[in-house]
Amino acid sequence: MPEVPSVAVAGANGFIGNRLVERLVLHDLAIVRPLVRSFQGMARVARFDLDCRVVDATDSTALERELRGCTVLFYCVYGDRGTLVGSAEAAYRAAAAAGVRRLVYLSSTVVHGNAPRAGTHDDSELLADQAFEYNVSKVLAEQRLRQLRTDGAVQVVTLRPPIVFGPRSTWFSANIARDLLTGRAFLVDRGSGICNTVYVDNLVEAMWLAASSDSAVNQDFIITDGERVTWFDLYSSVAREVGADVDRVLQVDSANVAGAAGYYRQRVYAFLSRLRPSLKRTLRMVFPPGVISRAINVLDPPVPDLYIASSQCCSYMLPIAKARDMLGYRPRYTFSEGARRTGAWLRFALGIGDITL
Repeated sequence: MPEVPSVAVAGANGFIGNRLVERLVLHDLAIVRPLVRSFQGMARVARFDLDCRVVDATDSTALERELRGCTVLFYCVYGDRGTLVGSAEAAYRAAAAAGVRRLVYLSSTVVHGNAPRAGTHDDSELLADQAFEYNVSKVLAEQRLRQLRTDGAVQVVTLRPPIVFGPRSTWFSANIARDLLTGRAFLVDRGSGICNTVYVDNLVEAMWLAASSDSAVNQDFIITDGERVTWFDLYSSVAREVGADVDRVLQVDSANVAGAAGYYRQRVYAFLSRLRPSLKRTLRMVFPPGVISRAINVLDPPVPDLYIASSQCCSYMLPIAKARDMLGYRPRYTFSEGARRTGAWLRFALGIGDITL
């Protein structure tokens, strides 16, 4: 690998991809070429003097042109099934045609389910029979990439992070803060389930290691913080920073996750069904967006999100022994330090109190 390699980051506009770009640039680790799907996606990376390209990640021919001269492609693309599966194949074929040596593919532990069974490890069988579209899409994308990599044209390293949190995280930082502050947060079994977290900077470090480790070729790795963290730990860390009371969130029994969500959803639908169509139209014209939904939340309990609820039912701490042994991965940031840094960003973003970075 050259001393200062030229690398491309597909999905550079996203949470993880953007943080990867920042680390590579600010630490002078590589010459970085961000790849985004639209000019709007350049907004955050535009503060750096980089050769940013706009390209459809599912178009292998267009992608090949943008990859020429790069030795590593970091894949951080997010989307629906067509995008995930199509872009995985396009990335491999484009990388092979452009002479890219290694593809670091960012997958997810959802290929093992939202609540992986005990004993799950890096080389466990992927679970294609799942209830959630995103999870199945990730499985299909990985399976296709495994088929393609058998020709040896490109070295592939697959990383599977679980609950990625940190500054600018939508799902597991900003959304939790929003739900806590608006009364929509919930915890299954009082948040006692295992929350396999990985702080974004730990994940980015693993991605960089995956780009250079000779033993990592065509291997799959689970990447976490390596700590036993519960969902209560995660929610309480956010609640503390934004001034919310985690003990007042909706409590859901794991034995009735699907039933509870269905019950509350039926109540909301029942409430809406009682309104005359003319009244609904009038309300939409009179009130700003969001007011009606907030009013419904007052009249009916919040609806537990089945995807998050099923994740909170996890009882198994995923291992990172393989990543430690083959990548030399050592999580630099503890969960508490990651939570502190995330809290500082949340207070800044929400304009709450004093900011200590």
